[in-house]
Amino acid sequence: MRCPSSDDDRRDDYRELTLGRRTLRSAAFRLAALLCAAGAALQPVGAQQDSGLQVPAADRSVEQESDRARRAQRSFERIRRSHFPRSPWFSDACDEQVGRFCLNHDSDDEWAAAPEHPEVTERRGWLLATLDSVARVVQGDRWLLGQRVKYRLEAGRATETLDLLADCGATEGWCLALRALTLHQERRHAEAETTYDRALAAMSPREQCAWTDASLILEPQDRRDYRRLACGSPARRAFERAFWHLSDPLWLVAGHELRVEHLSRRVRNELEADAASGYGMSWGADLEELTTRYGWPAGWDVAWRRTPGVRTERSIQAHRPPEAQRFVVSGFSRRDRESAPIWDLDAAKPRSTWSPPGGPVYGAPYQLAAFWRGEERLIVAAFDAPSELENCVARSGLFLSNSFDEIHRTEGNGTLPLQVLEPKPSGAATLVGIETRCVDGSGAARSRTALPQTGNLLSDILLLDPVEQLPGTLDAALGSARPHSTARSGEKLTVFWEWYGGAEASGALAVTLSLTREEKSLVRKALEWTGLAGQDEEEVGIRWSEQGGTAASDNPMARAVELQLPQLAPGRYRLTLQVHSVGAGTVTSPKEIVIEP
Repeated sequence: MRCPSSDDDRRDDYRELTLGRRTLRSAAFRLAALLCAAGAALQPVGAQQDSGLQVPAADRSVEQESDRARRAQRSFERIRRSHFPRSPWFSDACDEQVGRFCLNHDSDDEWAAAPEHPEVTERRGWLLATLDSVARVVQGDRWLLGQRVKYRLEAGRATETLDLLADCGATEGWCLALRALTLHQERRHAEAETTYDRALAAMSPREQCAWTDASLILEPQDRRDYRRLACGSPARRAFERAFWHLSDPLWLVAGHELRVEHLSRRVRNELEADAASGYGMSWGADLEELTTRYGWPAGWDVAWRRTPGVRTERSIQAHRPPEAQRFVVSGFSRRDRESAPIWDLDAAKPRSTWSPPGGPVYGAPYQLAAFWRGEERLIVAAFDAPSELENCVARSGLFLSNSFDEIHRTEGNGTLPLQVLEPKPSGAATLVGIETRCVDGSGAARSRTALPQTGNLLSDILLLDPVEQLPGTLDAALGSARPHSTARSGEKLTVFWEWYGGAEASGALAVTLSLTREEKSLVRKALEWTGLAGQDEEEVGIRWSEQGGTAASDNPMARAVELQLPQLAPGRYRLTLQVHSVGAGTVTSPKEIVIEP
């Protein structure tokens, strides 16, 4: 029985592939192809060698040499598939149908890539030697150049790849795209993005539209709004600019990493469209979509399952890194412009994921507060690294941004509180980001939220840990600022704020500090509805009077008070500072805190 070649493999319509948290499964696999693949795996190495790996004769034609390169590439991928490690896992679950495949978002956190089989490593070297040999005869061929780059990057030979591309020989756009792919793999994201922009500029408008299309990774509402915009129009360019800025995993890292990754996946689709691969089947719109959404597999294995009767099914499983995360932003389309963007790094069923080479990104606990300095606001952030980053040397940043660009930043070492002065005009920034990343290891943490709105008479509340002496200035308060907005039931904490009332707001000030429950259990709501429990939500509060003086925003009146929390039920509470003066009336400053057991 003739074993199917790579071209025959493209007619196989049964494969099952698992992508880390995602399983891709199609419908049927011919028993003949299965038996041939199993038989090929048992042949000695010499018997599997393809004649396409022989040194070419000097008089072979360009067509013959091109065919030899393609046969060598198919032979290598067959050998790669024959050495996939065995896996006992086989899943029938399906969360989403994508063409011939079925996606399963089940967790695969325990999966780890097995070392590559030595024969695969050796045969890749032979393949590269063959492709390089063919390139001496077949010059300027797009497919051949792409395969020479692809397999060099697989082998970790990025420097050699850049040297190869220095004298590229193919079209300018393709050469630049391959160079950008290499720079991206080397984690030189800013250079890669600039190079991709040059590659796009060298393409036709139609090619630019295909390469920059982001619809496959957008959430449904954003995708509908995006597809209504004409490609190349100012409205679509504005949409893409906002999307890539807000979806950038870390503003601390130069360049839009996720945009570079998206364009690199576009290059991968071009490389695989007319080549054999570990999937063992023809390339199509479904594989193009899956590669665009989730990238290229991080590893492969094979599982077998016997079904009723005599049929045995072979499942090729392609894994994604377990730490792959969802970075794409949602909720920023035209009808949602008034609401804050939404980020969910660990969504259960993500539309698209990526595993940054710098390690996973965690949520960062933080506390934000705004204070006035003249006519400008000073944004203060106290934060901490999550437990996963406790032992690393950290670099941190505080960012003010709008939907399109970063407006201002300040950086520092470690996790000391950071502050940044909001530039004029006031209101230009709408978002604030806090980030910290390991510079000597793997991992990062971040939080992004809407910029707080602050009145011009009263600052935000800043929570402090208990102190021996109450601080009289903001600088003194920052030394004991809490890196989060949580507290334990019965704990003592310090509340700090500033008052900016001028002469018109001078005189006696009536100050109230209260803590109210923002959410209630169903039992509590039922008791209140029946009248068995009162509806007064205030759990704790204090009131006092003091002289306000003539404080101004450039010389504020700083105040701090200790607050002893009673035994409160865990949940979300609103801490409200209220100041009343004869000249200014009543102004308030709220802060949400979480009470933990």
